[in-house]
Parts: sequence; C-alpha cells; structure tokens
Amino acid sequence: MASAFHNQLESWRLRAQASPAGQFFHWWVAELKAMLPESLRERMQHAQRRVVARLEEGELELYWQEGEALQQLEVFALDQDLRVQRHQIRDLLAGRELDESPCELVLPEDLVLRKEVTLPLAAEANLRQALAFEMDRHTPFRAQDVHFDYRVIQRDKERSQLRLELVAAPTGPVDEQVAALAARGLPPSGADVALDGKPAGLNLLPLERRHRVSNRRTRMNLLLGAVTLLLLALVMAQSLWLREAQIEDVNAAIEDVRVEALRVSNIRTQIEDASEAAGFMFLRRAETPSTVAVLAEVTRILPDDTYLDRLRVWDGNVQMQGKSDNAQQLIELVNLSPLFEGAGFRGSTRLDGRTQKEVFDLSADVTAEEG
Repeated sequence: MASAFHNQLESWRLRAQASPAGQFFHWWVAELKAMLPESLRERMQHAQRRVVARLEEGELELYWQEGEALQQLEVFALDQDLRVQRHQIRDLLAGRELDESPCELVLPEDLVLRKEVTLPLAAEANLRQALAFEMDRHTPFRAQDVHFDYRVIQRDKERSQLRLELVAAPTGPVDEQVAALAARGLPPSGADVALDGKPAGLNLLPLERRHRVSNRRTRMNLLLGAVTLLLLALVMAQSLWLREAQIEDVNAAIEDVRVEALRVSNIRTQIEDASEAAGFMFLRRAETPSTVAVLAEVTRILPDDTYLDRLRVWDGNVQMQGKSDNAQQLIELVNLSPLFEGAGFRGSTRLDGRTQKEVFDLSADVTAEEG
C-alpha cells in the first residue's frame, strides 16, 4: 500500500517536472542557485552527493559524484566473498559519509538502445505511458521486456510535435546488475547510462524498482528549514500584528487629540464670540451714556415749572412726557444740552384744564458726550 502510494507520488512528480510549469520552476531554481555564493553552492552540492556504481569485466567500480565532479572510490572484484565485500563497502561509504547517499547504477553504452522518436505534443503529459504503448513499434522489444527512459530534444509548437530520444535496455542484464548491487548492500535508486563517459542523467528503472534512501541528515535539515520558515512566518505575522496594533493605538491617540482639539476649538470660538459680544457691549456702552447720566442731565436742564409723568431711555433715544408752563422752551433747553440732540415733540401740545399746564411728549437723540 505504501509502495503504491510512493509510486503514485513519484509519477505525479515526474509529470510535474515534464509540464511547462515544472520546466519553468527548474529553470528558476537553477537561476537562483547561480546567484548564491560559491561556498553555499558547494555545500548544497555536498548535501546532494551520490554513489555511482559500474559493473564491467567482473569488477565493481564505485565512484562518488558531487555536482559535475566524478571521483573513484574503490574497485572490488565480483568473485570475492559477498559478506566480506558488503562490510568493506559499508565501511568505505561510512568513512566518506556516503552511507546515506543514494546509489545509482550506470550501464555501459553498448547495453542500451537509443532512438529518436517523434510524438504529438499533447502526449507530453503522459510520455512514459505513450512510449510504453508504442515500444514495439520503435524497438524490437515489448514494453515489459525493457527498462527505458527518455530525453526531450525539441518541442515544436508550430507542428504540435515533440522530439525526444528514447533510451532502452533489456530487463535481463539490467536486473542482473541490480541484483548484484543489492547483494552487496547497494540497492540502486536508479539505472543511468554512460554517454560520452559520463552519466546521462536518466533513470531506466521503473518506479516500483527504485530504492528510496532515507537520509536522516537531509530530513533533519529539511525539518530545521521548515521550522525556520515557520518561525520566520510567525515573526513576520507577529511583526504585522504589532504594526497593526501600533497603528490602531496611534489612530486612537490621533482621534483623542482630534476630539480634544475640536473641544478646544469650540471653547476658543465661544471665547471669541463672548469677547466680541463684550467688546460690542463695551463699545455700545461707550457710545451711549448710562441711564443715570441721562436722568441726571434731564433733571439739570428741565426748569422748576416742569415735571415729568414718564421718562423712557432706549436704543440711543430718550422720551419725556409731562407738563410744563412753557413747553415750547423745552426743545431749546434739550438741544442746548451736550447729551441730547434733535429734540422734537411727538404730536402737538395741549392744555391740562386741572393744572393749567401744557401737556407735552418730547423725544431726543442721546449723544455719546456727556456735558
């Protein structure tokens, strides 16, 4: 069950790599790696080291590959005792810190069949299934009789065609070499082919035959990397949360200050209005004599034969109603006062039969200067 699940995951991974998005991602990662410092690139290549095994002429040749560099580790004779040879290989790989690195079988070029194949571009999403279906048309073998892989040569979008190189090897010789490596403690995770003296970067083994290596250091590094990314995300989220909280506090403080400023502005407006009103009243009072002053002046200028029934002072005017022996002289007396001007009767005078005095109704304007 677990094996089938891993095979399905591997199938999805290969399809994703063959898709345009996967190819773009591969190019993008390569560009990012090229921008890294040399020391960091070397560390990444060191973590991706692998063991390369060749079986030729009764000998097992072991190499270790780091990046493009391929260096020989040891050569073992295949006729040695398997138990002794397994221990020797295990000690050799442990001494070079390669005991958790994947092992890859490299087949000689004369063991494989290479052919250029043209398929519709739409078949790229399921190339392996398409090649297996047409294997007997492009090679002398059936799909179940060979292990195969491919390399894309060209994508012709105008013709909707896909040119690729098919590389196939008979299952018998490949399975013999895989079994020989597994017997010596080196189950291969892939079977490549040597083209021009170097591994071509292929994997002819089917998904269910590929040995999966559990590298504890790599897993630990991935776990630490994931934890680091998680902590970084938490720190960024906390930073954003704190920033939002600070912005809210600042906005609240600004709102409080705005309310206080509005209150101060209202108080200032009230003070200004009150000041203007007080100033206006002061000016009016300065321009208009007080009622006491008007009453004193009226008392001073009226003769003794005159008395008032009513005296009214309002809005810069004074109105006098009363009786006098000679009402006509009152107009002149009022106008001679420095406090009044424009004196005149409000209607005609008449004689009071009981007192034999003239009844008058006189009004005048009050000036700002007191006499």
